This record gives sequence, structure tokens and C-alpha cells, in this order.
Amino acid sequence: MNSLKHTPSQWRIGIDAGGTFTDVMAVDQAGLVHVLKVPSTPDDPVAGPINGIETIRGQLGVGAQVTDVAHGTTVGLNALLQRRFPPVGLITTKGFRHVLEIARHTVPGQWGAIYSWVKPERVVPLENVFELDERLDAEGNVLVALDEAEVRRVAESLMAAGIGTVAICLLHSYRNATHEKRVKEILQSVNPNWLLSVSSEVMPEFREYERMVTTATNAVLAPLIGRYMNEFDSRARHALGESNSQIFVMRSAGGVVSAQAAAQQPIRTALSGPAGGVLGMARLAETAGFPKAITFDMGGTSTDVAAVDDGKPHLTTDAFIDIYPLRTPTIDIVTIGAGGGSVIGTAMAGRLRVGPQSTGADPGPACYGRGGTRAAITDANLLLGRLPERIVGGTMKLDRESAKNVLESVGRELNMDAEEIAFSALEIAVNNMAGAVREVSVRRGLDPRGYTLVAFGGAGPLHAARLAELVGIPRILVPPHPGLGSCIGLLLADIVVDASRTVAQRDDALDLAFLGALFDELETVVRKDARANGVTRPTLERTADLRYVGMGTELQIVVPAGPVTAQLMREAISRFHEEHLRRYGFSYPEVQRVDLIAIRVEGRGARAQTVPTAALPIPGTAPRPSSLRRSCVARVREWLDVPVFERTTLPCAWTAQGPLFIDQYDTTTVVLAGQSVRVDPYGNLIIERETSE
Repeated sequence: MNSLKHTPSQWRIGIDAGGTFTDVMAVDQAGLVHVLKVPSTPDDPVAGPINGIETIRGQLGVGAQVTDVAHGTTVGLNALLQRRFPPVGLITTKGFRHVLEIARHTVPGQWGAIYSWVKPERVVPLENVFELDERLDAEGNVLVALDEAEVRRVAESLMAAGIGTVAICLLHSYRNATHEKRVKEILQSVNPNWLLSVSSEVMPEFREYERMVTTATNAVLAPLIGRYMNEFDSRARHALGESNSQIFVMRSAGGVVSAQAAAQQPIRTALSGPAGGVLGMARLAETAGFPKAITFDMGGTSTDVAAVDDGKPHLTTDAFIDIYPLRTPTIDIVTIGAGGGSVIGTAMAGRLRVGPQSTGADPGPACYGRGGTRAAITDANLLLGRLPERIVGGTMKLDRESAKNVLESVGRELNMDAEEIAFSALEIAVNNMAGAVREVSVRRGLDPRGYTLVAFGGAGPLHAARLAELVGIPRILVPPHPGLGSCIGLLLADIVVDASRTVAQRDDALDLAFLGALFDELETVVRKDARANGVTRPTLERTADLRYVGMGTELQIVVPAGPVTAQLMREAISRFHEEHLRRYGFSYPEVQRVDLIAIRVEGRGARAQTVPTAALPIPGTAPRPSSLRRSCVARVREWLDVPVFERTTLPCAWTAQGPLFIDQYDTTTVVLAGQSVRVDPYGNLIIERETSE
């Protein structure tokens, strides 16, 4: 952990609550960094982050002022993964009661497995779905008027059922929200305490199933996230002792909003923790001279991978959270169940299996000494000598004997010894991660050989060297505080709000006056939301969702500011062709017509963005290894005495050849034989393949 040389007056805090640890990073206006890891508290999710704030606040010293706190949380994501669905009602148009059941023809799941053809579980049970005999056409014209007496009867049924949260999703309300707004007003008059999730506010875009499941999921998360955000906001201010501190929460698309705004649209925070990591690592990699990066975040439960071009993460509105397609702006992240806590066991036909189940924070891997009885990736790394016996700055002792016992237990089922199980499990895990890297690169038309792998998370630097070999990435960047990568993104994130609307027009029949008026309307909405989040003069950016006619997915293309003219839209469509060529390797300018599906406006307000820096030793005598660790770190099962360096002793421009370990407070970095490592001016470790002359 960093020691404080002085106590500056102003600090900003980023805090990321993960499955095993809650990470806390404080940075002052000069870039001085203080870091902390505390145990997460699954039974009381708010307790871990508040404990982190209280602890680091005490360490900053008397007179230190915390101006803002930015928080990334997995509370919403975990609720979806565990199917913790509170009672929710859904109101829809007559004839559309079974949309959640029908879903889509394609169904998520493992390729070829029988269970992959089971439709996703409903987030709202059928008995809680109510119909209204109203109807709009695809242009938003009223075909059947809303019967307000019928709405009141439905409200009485919801009251009788004891439902406290209601989703409203009427057909074609993205074109005309009049009926939805009136239903909302009536429900509020009947019961002001209802939490209401309205599709024209949550996702005013077409695609009926995606709009309904997104709105319903927002309703499912509303009571949980609402309580969490309100409690976190209140307890954080109390812990800081400063009512004027700003409390922000990361959204899935990579920007922060106030805790109150996050509570109003909880679906936007479902991937806030992983998004913070990608955003922070993209900024650090670009600063170090590597604008093309693949971020690799391996924590206790999962591995999150994303691609970055020109210093910016790829965004998508077609995200899946577990098995649910949620139409909300999100950094394009591929997540797999591969983390330090991933369970090592057996599958059918006597095969070794790794994940996706996890030992979680409690009891965790067997080597944590908390009563865990299942073997995990961390146990395998410890048994093979890739981890020290004390981690988190020496405050946590790992039990090698317990790790060996649980791995032997798995080995008895497969007639393999503990070391063989450990070595094989790590190879399986890293090959699973390679699949995730290929998903965000090769399968999106990107060549990973032109990218830098940015390894972070508590376990990322342990596995990055082998992962880079498998996918052909020539270079690895390990930031100064890799175990707290998401905190960096939280500290660097802008305040971001946005608004969107479906338009569905073809490029040869654009209604320019309509588009101009709609852009103006969305900009008004964004400015209002920005003010609510403390931004008086947001920087606005307009984009359009474009696709070739007949295609099912769109690309987001920037539309320059100014009057919406034919020339301006031709420029946007030209950029679409260029981006399609870059992304997929082909395009059809002057051949294929283009659909304009939706338009968006984003408002951005900059926060103080001092990039956290590493305090490097002054170059002098070359640092010597602190010890030798007996380890099986080679590509084959071979034991070696591997030198161990302490990262805090490595000055700028230090270089060495593998194999070696670099230990630090929050992780261990592995450098393999045939690889070299150096420290760059920003304190990053740069690992590269050695080239033969």
C-alpha cells in the first residue's frame, strides 16, 4: 500500500465493489495515489464500500477534504444472475401479453447443448401481466383510444395483488408516448408509492421484445438499486463528514451520474463495475502510446474483455446481461465465468472443468482458510508457486496445504495428481479467456496482433503472459495499480447523460425537417438531465444508428453539429460506409441503401481528471530479486527457481528477461521465458516477446 508523504487538501475517491474484494483508490490534485482493498460483504452490499470509505478517509488524515466519490457496483448484475426478481407488474397493449414468452427465435446458451433451446426465464410472471385495449399504429397514430376506466381497474388489480413496482410498455409508444404518459399519471394518482418503469422513458426505441424486457428488467431492479443507491448516498456522506461531497455512480456506457439519477434508471448501472475498468485502462493505454488495446480484467468471479480503438472503447446497444438482451448503451464487453474463485471440478465423461461457478467472496477458494471446500483457480496458482503465500500487502496468508487437499480431491476422480490438476486447470482457464479475446477481436473483424493487451484485476497480470501467447498479441501493459483498475476509470469518467429516439427512415427519403426538430428536442432533454447532475454547460454529441437495408444490427455514427441538411446526412452515411469497412472488412457505398434507425444525443460534463501516477524510485543501482520462488511457471510442467522482484523497487527504464515474478500489493505479474519486461515513464510494466536476430 502507498505511504502518504503529506496530506493534500483535496482528494477524490473511486470505489469498486467486486465479488471478493472492494477496491478503493484516493487521488489528490497532484496525482498522488493511496489504495486499499477491503473484503466485500455480499449479505450487506453497502457495508463493504462504506467500510472502504471510512478506512481510507481515516488514513488520509485530519484536514483532508474529499470532494467527490465515484462508485461502481455489481448489485444489479448479481440480482439478474441470481434471478432475484421481486413482485413486478407489467401493463401492455391487448394481444401482446406473451411477448416475454415469445422472445426471439435465437436463444442464448452453449452451442449444441439441449438447454440452449429453452427460452429465457420471464422477469415478470404471466399472472402479473395486464392488458389494455388501446392501440397505436407504427407511425404513432391512435387506432384505439385509451380507456381510462380500464386503466383504473388494472390499477385496482395491481393493488390487490400487493405489487409495488409496475412496468408500462405499450405498442409503438416510442413513436407516440401519450398513452403511456397518461397511464403513468393515473397509476400515480391511485398509488403515489408505486415505482413505475415506463418504456418511453427507459428505452424509446423499436424492437418490441427488447423494449419490453429492458423496461421490465428496469422495474425489477428499481426497488433493489433504489434502496442501495439511497443508502449508499446517505452513509457515504456520513462517513465523509461532508454533506457537500458529490456522490456519483458509473453507468454501463462509461460515464457517471448522480446516485439519485442512477436510482431512477437502474438498468443503466448493471455493468458499471466492468465499464469503469475498460474506461480507465483505455485512458492509461492511450497515455502510454497504445491507443489500440484489448482490456483484460480478471477478478475473483469473472473475466471481462473489451476492445479499444483510438483510445475509446467500442459501444453497443445490443448488450446481453446473462441471457437477457437489454437495449441500453453499454461498453461492448464480453464476460465469461473465469476468475480467481472459479471452481475446478469434473464434468460428464470424466473431463476436467473450470467455472463458470465461483466460490465467491465467502467462503472463497480453499486456500483463503475460510472453510472453502472446493478447488479454485487461486488454489491452482498457489500450489504451482505462481502466487506468494501472503497477499494484499502481507495482510492475508494463503494456506497451501488446503489448496493441495482440494486439488487432490478433484484428481482422485480423474486419476491425476494435484499438480497435474492445477496445471491443466490453468491451461483450460486461459484458453477460455483466449476465446473471449477472439470474440471482441477476430469475430469483430479486428486483428489482435495489432493491439496491446492491458492486464488488470487481481488475477489479470498472473495470466496475461500466457494469454498473449495464445492469441498472438505482441505486447502487454500492466498498469501501476492493476488490482484497482476499475477505480481508475471511476476517477477519470465524465458525467454523461443521453437521450434517443427511433426514426426508421431510408437514406433516399429522409425527412430533414423532422430530424432537425427531433435532434433539437433530444438536446433539450439532455441539457435538462445534465443540469440535474450538476452540469450547466454540457458538451453535446449527436449520433445516428445506421445499417444496410435488410441487416439486423446498426453502427453508431457521429452526426456533426449544425442544421440537418442533405449534405450533413450524406457525410454521416459516408462515415457509416467507412466504419462498416473498418469493422467488418466490407462495405457497399453507391450500391446498397442505408436505413437510419435511431438518433441519439449525448451530453458530457468533465470532472477533475488527474491521472493517477506511480511514485517510481530514482534510477540507480539495478534492483535485485527479493527472493526465489519455486514455481511451475513454464509452458510445460517443469519446476524452476524463479526470481521475484518487488514492484515498488523498480525504477523507470528498468528491464529484465523472463521467467520472473513481480509482486505488489494488489497482484502478481508473471513474465515467461522468451519475454522481456520494462518500466515505462508512467510506471507501467511493458511485457513483450523477445525477437531473435
